[in-house]
Amino acid sequence: MSKIKSRFCPSPTGFLHLGNLRTALFSYLASNKDSGSFLLRIEDTDQNRSKKEYSEAIFQDLEWMHLNWDEGPGKEKGSQSYFQSERTEIYASFYKTLLEKDLIYPCFMSEEELKLVRKTQLSSGKPPRYPGTWANASEEEVKVEFDKGNKPVYRFRMPKDCLITFVDQVKGEQSFDSNDLDDFIVQKEDGSPTFMFSNAIDDSLMEVNLVLRGEDHLSNTPRQIALLQSLGLKEPNFCHIALFTGNDGAPLSKRNGSMSLKEMREEGYLPQAITNYLSRVGHVISDNNLRSLEELSVEFDSSKISTSPSKFDIEQLNYWQKRSVEIMSDEELSGFLKDVLHTGLPKDIALLDFAKVFRSEIVFPSDALSLAEHIFSEHLSIDENSKSILTEAGPDFFGDCKNHYEENYSDWKSFLSKTSSSTGKKGKEIFLPLRIALSGLTSGPELDDLTELLGKDRVLERFEQAANL
Repeated sequence: MSKIKSRFCPSPTGFLHLGNLRTALFSYLASNKDSGSFLLRIEDTDQNRSKKEYSEAIFQDLEWMHLNWDEGPGKEKGSQSYFQSERTEIYASFYKTLLEKDLIYPCFMSEEELKLVRKTQLSSGKPPRYPGTWANASEEEVKVEFDKGNKPVYRFRMPKDCLITFVDQVKGEQSFDSNDLDDFIVQKEDGSPTFMFSNAIDDSLMEVNLVLRGEDHLSNTPRQIALLQSLGLKEPNFCHIALFTGNDGAPLSKRNGSMSLKEMREEGYLPQAITNYLSRVGHVISDNNLRSLEELSVEFDSSKISTSPSKFDIEQLNYWQKRSVEIMSDEELSGFLKDVLHTGLPKDIALLDFAKVFRSEIVFPSDALSLAEHIFSEHLSIDENSKSILTEAGPDFFGDCKNHYEENYSDWKSFLSKTSSSTGKKGKEIFLPLRIALSGLTSGPELDDLTELLGKDRVLERFEQAANL
């Protein structure tokens, strides 16, 4: 049995978001599990909307996610291009073949006419579809339209009175009556190919044998199979996955909560967090172990893909982000925070020391920056509730803290023991006001680690400020 060759074929009309990426990830995992190959193709036939900057962004995003393609732009196989805009001669040769076989025909029905027909069909309880108006037009009728200067679309003649069947790896056996499928457009008025045409042709020519895509493409599949069969081209296997939706139930996109990969990278999301989250969206993995891409590939199983839609869950995504940060070494965490903290720390505070002390409080670089700005502010910054706790502790408490710390700053246990003895406070009564005075926070790292990071002079200054509230 041949190894899996999967593909990801985005249109460069915008930045990749999580909905796009899940499809790419599943395709990558499927082929990687089988030691097969993962192909990248840029479907840029829409020249009005396609932009080079988006193609470049797609490359950057996939490389950042370590979803490295085995075949595609920069990794060409032979002389073929993986940009559809550069494959027009290939499509033209197939159009010629289809015309010679009378399998496609020009259609001059305007979009306005088609909308009216569909409206009438819907009002009478029929499914909206192209009625075949130009399917049997005479040469004279076609010539009249060409002589007027009108430009047609070209439609594929769907075969009649047959069943088109295939086995979907998620949904099982699928069967479609060809009479229920209208003649679909394969070439637009401007001569460019439609998705239905170029997508199917390229999958076959590039020897893709697994097409993994959203279930919104399920009804396209029998049409594309009929097209490939008419040309004697081999069709791939199909795997249609349930939609990934926003809270509004619509397919996940930037409009309903999904961030672009570019935005996520800038915010500080880690690739491992994203892959561990997405690999579990509509796909069962039996445990919550943080896994590498290789390990996720081993776990991937199309039989474990859900047939029900999955909703985007930011809390789950952030859970995996926190897990990914937790396994970083202190040095890796320092590198993760370097760009945002290069001006956020006092000159006498080493980034590595800060990272060690506050690592449990950090999920994103912005968390570290907020902490640094708060912890090292010139004046103690606290809310009203924290202020009341310090006020209740009283100036005498902080006076004792200052005196005992000045004498025992290198011995935290002695400091605590003497402060507790002189103030009569224990447990939360002593630890909470101390934490607030030192950091302005009600939770955080171990206090001895915090005081060591702050340094003797800052600790004494904080006690002084707390005493004078």
